[in-house]
Amino acid sequence: MLFVDDEEALLASVRRMLRTQCILKTCSDPHEALKLLRQSPDQFDAIISDMMMPGLNGVEFLAEARSVSPDTPRILLSGSLTETALREAINKAGITRVLVKPIPAHAILNIVRDIVSDENGEVRPSRLMIERMRTALKEDHTVVFQSRVDAQNFGVIGIEALSRFPELQNTFTLEEIITGAEDHPVIGALTFKVLDFIIHHRDVIGSRFGAVPISVNLSPHSISDSNFVNSLLDFLSTCRNLPKIEFEITEQSNLAFTAEFQKNLPRLRAAGYPVFIDDFGAGNNSMSLLRKGHFSGLKLDKSLIARLDDHNTIDSSFVEWVTHAAHQLGMTVIAEGVETLDAATFLQHIGVDELQGYFFGHPGPLPSIN
Repeated sequence: MLFVDDEEALLASVRRMLRTQCILKTCSDPHEALKLLRQSPDQFDAIISDMMMPGLNGVEFLAEARSVSPDTPRILLSGSLTETALREAINKAGITRVLVKPIPAHAILNIVRDIVSDENGEVRPSRLMIERMRTALKEDHTVVFQSRVDAQNFGVIGIEALSRFPELQNTFTLEEIITGAEDHPVIGALTFKVLDFIIHHRDVIGSRFGAVPISVNLSPHSISDSNFVNSLLDFLSTCRNLPKIEFEITEQSNLAFTAEFQKNLPRLRAAGYPVFIDDFGAGNNSMSLLRKGHFSGLKLDKSLIARLDDHNTIDSSFVEWVTHAAHQLGMTVIAEGVETLDAATFLQHIGVDELQGYFFGHPGPLPSIN
């Protein structure tokens, strides 16, 4: 989405609320927004603009945007709009929807999802990012590894395999790349690419880290696809001398509550592959997923851990409570984003099982891999 508004506070709120839900570009200057749009007319799936802006109002901006990218839906934000102004907006800018301010960020996202959904109500992933991901998987993808340590003695007891796209990340953040592709089958191809890398370099991985489990990220979209899960289990069953694999699934997608997801997830555990809830505490689904009982453990989101250094008693109490609750359910607790000794010591004290973060080492390539 391209979001244009001269109110910086609103843009900051939108970025904060929607950063994990979509690839979002914001501009406070409509002329800068037009420049960005002309550079890549097919980049955006929706354009949203405020009405009252200095230099170029929302209708004028969206009319220009229409000439640059005529097939992209355009949405106008306005505190009030007369019937005459509304008719002008429709005729001149071809707007898809008018939203009355103030409106919360999540409501904006729901409306955009409705606009860009197909006839079955499914959100169409970003076409541009899908194609970029496909290309990157052929020529611009590598894997780095970050260690997980025992919270009691700080010894390495696991590693996480993390995808990197050196060229594509010159333009987009890693979060934007993954978010833009995670609701499309191409995200499943990324999983197989990571597993291929691990298999091809298993000897180097073993010599560097020892015989420790390797965690690999899975998209809820992939788990909701029975064909993908069948292919994944078949692939893993035919691999010889495969290191112990664990999977991490983000908790922020509502796909985790679909019947297919709930049917397929236990199949991974039954086949001997532990599954962890990733980014626990970052979204709205944390507690609901915890009650499902399908997971081997959870990874506390780095945003929670970062606030521990501010001596925030609410967050520290929540982290301690979640740790005890997870242990009562027989789950392992991993804290990611640990960057200080104080945070590590606190997490050690409350009984967190494993720690991961810059304090113990940044993600890095294997020694013999450039």
